[in-house]
Amino acid sequence: MPVKPCSCLLAMGLALAILAIVSPASAQRKVRWNAPPEEWQWVVDEAAPGTTHHTLRSESMRRDVGYNIYLPPSYEQSLDRRYPVVYFLHGAGGSERSDADPSMVRRLIAAGRIADVIYVYPNGGHFSKYRDWPDGNVKSETFLIRELIPHVDRTYRTIARRDGRALSGWSMGGDASLRFVCKYPDMFCAAATFSAAIDWGAEGDDTIVAYSRANADKIRGRTGLMMVVGEDDRLFEAHKKLLPHLEQLKLEHGFRAIPEVGHNLGLMKQHAAEEITLMLAKHLAKQ
Repeated sequence: MPVKPCSCLLAMGLALAILAIVSPASAQRKVRWNAPPEEWQWVVDEAAPGTTHHTLRSESMRRDVGYNIYLPPSYEQSLDRRYPVVYFLHGAGGSERSDADPSMVRRLIAAGRIADVIYVYPNGGHFSKYRDWPDGNVKSETFLIRELIPHVDRTYRTIARRDGRALSGWSMGGDASLRFVCKYPDMFCAAATFSAAIDWGAEGDDTIVAYSRANADKIRGRTGLMMVVGEDDRLFEAHKKLLPHLEQLKLEHGFRAIPEVGHNLGLMKQHAAEEITLMLAKHLAKQ
């Protein structure tokens, strides 16, 4: 059953809910919902605990864009080793700092439960929806796919191929993670999301449904998909509508609904951060 793009009312309600939540995504300065991209913080020069902060000049947007990166403990010691990378995409109103939290990754690596892995937390633009805007002022998809990922592969010792890259994200970033893993099946091996704002702001065929249908043969049996959402989240129904579509295409996927949880990343992580981190590690190449 096709998933329709969210209505304007739903989009506005979602945005207000996101900005009102007391969570890591709302810890930075408040940003007006209708603020133009020129007023967005494209660089929040603050490293999250366990990460280092960097900037990259986006030629497509003609501005500097920030990102945080977590490097595992062995990175500075095993100089001949290459590492898989997970790109974690923040929610609306967020930045490279807001949702950057590698604590679960560090814990599982230390316990020997997952192999060493790099996590990158890019600034996607507060309300970009991780899309390229028609006026050319925002090109968040181009920045991630054509600029940041090649930069990371050139700068760090990554496994620069499909089985060395995965996506994860929260809300707006969850939608982008699912969309990109379906749109670029030769770039990413998995996507796992917290409360994905499914097809929020989508127009025409620029949707998870359309890309998953078009690339089903490249996704089926080789791409990991997992979605977690709270049962009290207004996005719960959109997830329920997407599931039959994935089943019809025979695309393997995991889905978990968390009772009595709304649109709150902190609570979502308490319930599902370990599960999502383990799932991504399972699909990524080890060396």
